[in-house]
Amino acid sequence: MIGTSNSFGCGNTDFYAVKIDSLGRHEWSKSYGGIENEEGFSVTQTFDKGYAFLGFTDSYGAGGYDVYLVKTDSMGNFQWQRTYGGSDWDFGYSIQQLSDSGFIMCGLTYSYGSGNGNVYVIRTDKIGNALWTTAVVDTNYYEYYSVGNSICVEKDFLYAIVGNFSPKEGDTNAYVVLINNKGIVKKTTTYGIKNNHYGNSINKTLDNGFIIFGATDSAELGKPDEMLLKLDSVGQMQWMQVYTSAGYSIGHDAMQSPDGSYVAISTSNAYGIGGFAMRVWHIDATGTPLCAPSHGGKGAQQGNSLTIAGNGNVAFAGASNSPGFTEGLYDIMLVQWKSDSLINTYPFTIKNFYDTCFCTLGVESQDIIHPEVRIFPNPVSSSATLLVQGDMGEDYFFNLYNEQGECILYRTPLQSTNRGQSIAHIERSNLPPGIYICEILNGTGTKVASGKIIMQ
Repeated sequence: MIGTSNSFGCGNTDFYAVKIDSLGRHEWSKSYGGIENEEGFSVTQTFDKGYAFLGFTDSYGAGGYDVYLVKTDSMGNFQWQRTYGGSDWDFGYSIQQLSDSGFIMCGLTYSYGSGNGNVYVIRTDKIGNALWTTAVVDTNYYEYYSVGNSICVEKDFLYAIVGNFSPKEGDTNAYVVLINNKGIVKKTTTYGIKNNHYGNSINKTLDNGFIIFGATDSAELGKPDEMLLKLDSVGQMQWMQVYTSAGYSIGHDAMQSPDGSYVAISTSNAYGIGGFAMRVWHIDATGTPLCAPSHGGKGAQQGNSLTIAGNGNVAFAGASNSPGFTEGLYDIMLVQWKSDSLINTYPFTIKNFYDTCFCTLGVESQDIIHPEVRIFPNPVSSSATLLVQGDMGEDYFFNLYNEQGECILYRTPLQSTNRGQSIAHIERSNLPPGIYICEILNGTGTKVASGKIIMQ
């Protein structure tokens, strides 16, 4: 699982990854990020048994927020990270790995496209280098907003994205984008009857179509209900089901089971013993609910995502702040259904785990050209000089990280030469051989450049 935590880590909030076994027992947990904010939204297991975690950051990158991709090994140990985006805000929400070991991602960009917010699609190679990026722009509208919330692989050369499309005047609609492996948009379609419709997840179905889960206020203006939308292989709507209730409900994720039925997860205050509850669904192949029990305590719960295991068991993930469930303000909440469970008989056992994980501080691999950084001699045998060519009146500091992302030297000042240059001396001391990253910060703590140091 991937999410966000400010219980521990390197900055305000960080990626928070938790690995459990098939019985729900904790195996490991890690956090990743920098000194500012990171939020994690999506994870895919990679062919090397590791993981790729996607979200956004304002600790690294080119703009206020940037898409943030972290790659780890099977134990969650940091391997590399990448950021994507421009000078404005950019967010990553969903990721899948492809057959060539590269990645396809979607989210939201304000840096590119129309400037009002557009679906952002990124295709990379296996080590995260961008092969192409696309902001999906609809030329039929002068002003609008669109976002990509979820992506699935239709074929190796075609991807399906669901999100929302909101023109300046008019209702919001669920929005599906079909885009090929060259970044060319093949088709865009909006779905809705009246009022607002929102698409939060998209997954493949057994007939090569798609299942979309989200919400709509078409039944009662101003109050959303869960919406399940079935599409065929070319994106034509086959049916739409809206599950009305007296409360406020939003669907977050749905998948088709091997027997043709669907399982889904939502957040709703229509049922349960507290405020909002995690509502989990079993739905037949036509969209008719078989059951939808709510899980949680007297506080607030939310349901975010689900997965179906190879043995047919279903795991639902979200969060809770109910007394007896949590150690802090909000904690991760996980519910598992057994594949042989009977309808309406889902035993629910609370297990608590008090986490004490520590953060892995990421380091950017892309060097930033301005200001210019020089390190000499490099490789380093005993000592080296670090020189930054930048603004004459700027005060610079540097952080030094090892290959594991651990900070060896923190906010070490550079001395200005009053000629637009600042220097510092780095002593080899007891540092072991290896590759180190030197991160240059200006007086406000903003990273402005980086360089690589090789210790012999």
